[in-house]
Amino acid sequence: MKQFYKTNTITHNLLSLTGFKSMIIFSLLTDSPKSYKEIQDYIKNHEYLHENLSVDALRIYFNTLKSFGCNIKRISENGVYKYTIDSHPFQLTFDDEQVKSIIKVYKTISKSIDVMDLMALQSFFNKIADYVSNDDLKKKLTNISPISNIDTNLIQQLRTYANNKNEITIYYNSPISGRKNITVLTDKIGIENGKLYIYGFNAEHNNYSKFLVSKIIKIVSVNLGHKTLSTPEITVGYEYTKDVNEIFEPLQNEKIISSSENKLLIEITSKSKFDLMQRIMFLSKKCKVLYPQDFKDFIITTLKKMKEGYDEK
Repeated sequence: MKQFYKTNTITHNLLSLTGFKSMIIFSLLTDSPKSYKEIQDYIKNHEYLHENLSVDALRIYFNTLKSFGCNIKRISENGVYKYTIDSHPFQLTFDDEQVKSIIKVYKTISKSIDVMDLMALQSFFNKIADYVSNDDLKKKLTNISPISNIDTNLIQQLRTYANNKNEITIYYNSPISGRKNITVLTDKIGIENGKLYIYGFNAEHNNYSKFLVSKIIKIVSVNLGHKTLSTPEITVGYEYTKDVNEIFEPLQNEKIISSSENKLLIEITSKSKFDLMQRIMFLSKKCKVLYPQDFKDFIITTLKKMKEGYDEK
């Protein structure tokens, strides 16, 4: 411990390697069935271990876990034997108030964490839901995440493509125009208003767009070549008039530049002109666009066209 305080670095001298490896193997087997080779590869590539474990050594760790009361089950997948822990004595219990607190904290942190962290949290909640007796809270825990009903393989694929800026064609169930193929030059994947989106340049409409991942039926094709996404970000300044005692909560891509008694100067930044327009429309008459002039003209023109549509009717 003195060494850790001095160097702030974890070394082999600070670890009980036998206990540490036992915990790792326990975690692997409770997560999903693993073969000997999968466990060996994980230990070999571990940040602190880098150790080659023999099959005989693994059997010793298995027997140690069994002696603690773990029930290790052997199954066959495509002719390969794998092992999993289907019961153990290290049970957790949660009362209703603790579960409510977990849900409350999750809703706060889920707005700003990476999608992969979100997937890890969802896996964690699925596990602890088994130890919750209240059926309503159990259901909330397993469905709290915006990715709870989305194929994790699809999410991981989209994240990889977005990181590489690949162009993909998706078979998309559009709420407006129905099912169709859409080609997107991917930019990022993220959470917005409690929903998971893939963002990128939409070849069909020649603009920066976002697509609900839950509406993606499948990925039709992928162009693995890297392309440069040249869509610039747009910063819009607007004045917001607050009601008495109203608390204004800015979005993640907004910042408050200045404030007076009842007026706020807000800047919002986005690559999507459509998203910017949606935000301004949502705030309605309490919002007045100040700059830039071309976006201000765009909003005015849009509002005039909307009025003309109603006048015709």
